Amino acid sequence: MATGRWQTGRTTIKDIARAANVDPSTVTRALQGSERVKAETRERIASLAEEMGYVPNMAARTLVTASSGLIGVVIPDLTNPFCAEHGRGIEDEAERHGLPVLIHDTRGIEAVERSGIDLFLQLKVDGLIVPMARSPQAYYDRLPARLPIVHVNREEAPHHVSCNRTAGARSVMQHLFDLGHRRIAFVVGPHGPGLEPKGFAYREALEKAHIDYDPELIFAFDGTLPSCEVAAEQLLALDERPSAVFAHNDINAIGLIHALRDRGASVPEDISIAGHDDIHLAGFVDPPLTTVAWPMYELGQHSVRHLVSLGHGNQPRTPKLPMPRLIVRRSTAPPASS
Repeated sequence: MATGRWQTGRTTIKDIARAANVDPSTVTRALQGSERVKAETRERIASLAEEMGYVPNMAARTLVTASSGLIGVVIPDLTNPFCAEHGRGIEDEAERHGLPVLIHDTRGIEAVERSGIDLFLQLKVDGLIVPMARSPQAYYDRLPARLPIVHVNREEAPHHVSCNRTAGARSVMQHLFDLGHRRIAFVVGPHGPGLEPKGFAYREALEKAHIDYDPELIFAFDGTLPSCEVAAEQLLALDERPSAVFAHNDINAIGLIHALRDRGASVPEDISIAGHDDIHLAGFVDPPLTTVAWPMYELGQHSVRHLVSLGHGNQPRTPKLPMPRLIVRRSTAPPASS
């Protein structure tokens, strides 16, 4: 491979112009579909471009137009099926609008999120979609005003699409209360604005049920399966164990089920486990997981529509999205003492 440059033998506009015996500017206009070029000439140039394997040089276009025609998306964790579903919604809707998408996986790290944004700015993307941002809103407020930005689940942002983030958590807590649980643990996720509403709903539900908040029942999950092992060890070491656990997402809940089983505890016979997100695996684990279904695909679609509307100079209305739904499966049951 040649050093310093890839695809040194790529077909250029000038190559097509020579083959067609026309000026390079005519080739450019023809490939853009300009009616200033005769239809017969446009067809001949398009056929030559295909035969010669011509690929448009996006970098050159960006230099000339100060626009790439791209949407930049920063996803917190592409290995999480929950985030992948959201990304699929973005890509499918962007394709309908003829917009290519660049996705940057931040792994939930604020510094990586910002480096991704910096890269998108260098590439002169036409807009940004930011699901569950880790950087504070003040950081995004300082980005160039020309750049439309749509946040997902960040209500303080000027432009956002959001789902009711507390409704699902409330439904989980009410379900556990209805089963007879009163000592309920909560596993918090990696720090970030998108996770705060679940913790708020957890504490709110306890207060309404006249149950004291107990810091001993709060366990940490850093996004890795080893942290599920740690949480299981800590939970089983308590003098008075909880009869149920509300985990902040399904990956955490599934990891916890396996970690508890490895230590001789049965779900839900000994401890009920509920998650949040309803990823595809949730219904196939043993036992199938009680969880909350979020409209993540629809959030992805609406975020693109919102961005497109902003790009056209409009002020889009906040979309009406489906409410989160409680999905009751076999991982929750009445406490053993009931």
